[in-house]
Amino acid sequence: MDQINISLKDLNLRFQKQEANEILYESINKFFFKKIVYVCSFGAESAVILHLISNISKDFPVIFLNTGKLFDETLNYRNDLIKLFDLTNIIEIYPNKFDLKKHDANEVLWKEDHNKCCEIRKVNPLKKALKPYTTWISGRKGYHSNERREKKVLEIVNSKFVLSPLINWSQNKITEYFENFNIPKHPLYKKGYLSIGCRNCTVISSDSNNVRSGRWSNTNKTECGIHKN
Repeated sequence: MDQINISLKDLNLRFQKQEANEILYESINKFFFKKIVYVCSFGAESAVILHLISNISKDFPVIFLNTGKLFDETLNYRNDLIKLFDLTNIIEIYPNKFDLKKHDANEVLWKEDHNKCCEIRKVNPLKKALKPYTTWISGRKGYHSNERREKKVLEIVNSKFVLSPLINWSQNKITEYFENFNIPKHPLYKKGYLSIGCRNCTVISSDSNNVRSGRWSNTNKTECGIHKN
């Protein structure tokens, strides 16, 4: 990991006093210059960070992890946002085809072993794609879960800095941002999908106060694994 001239603790103290656009601007242009990337799902709230980044650099790298199991609506929404924000550096990555053939030839792994499915479709491809970078931007918000509520703006996961500029945003602030900048919502959001991942493991949210209640329903799973050490 490349070194920066300020400690993790001091950066978090600095970022706690800043707005998300300031956090992103300084991270992109000062602290992690050319070694930072946004990992984007093009899900229910991804447009906020995409919009913030587009105001800083249209050519900023954005990794889009296409698991091969995404909703068609997500793929269409991706295309719409890329055009709307004039983004020019989308890096679309996929699971390794040999891993899929070995572990999920019948495409039923998602219901047999959720964790293994996420590992080969998300965790492993992302790990490879992040090799050129020291830092990646995450769209996590604290109100999504108790686990996320404990997170800081900047953390270290798997020897990478993970920057979450919206971690302290409320659901109301997210809603206001969409409205203030007239940004379209994911087409599935109005149908009750408050958090949107792969089509097999995402259902309409059962609890409006629990954004991720529609993810891996009827299981104990709450995260795909990319944030785990």
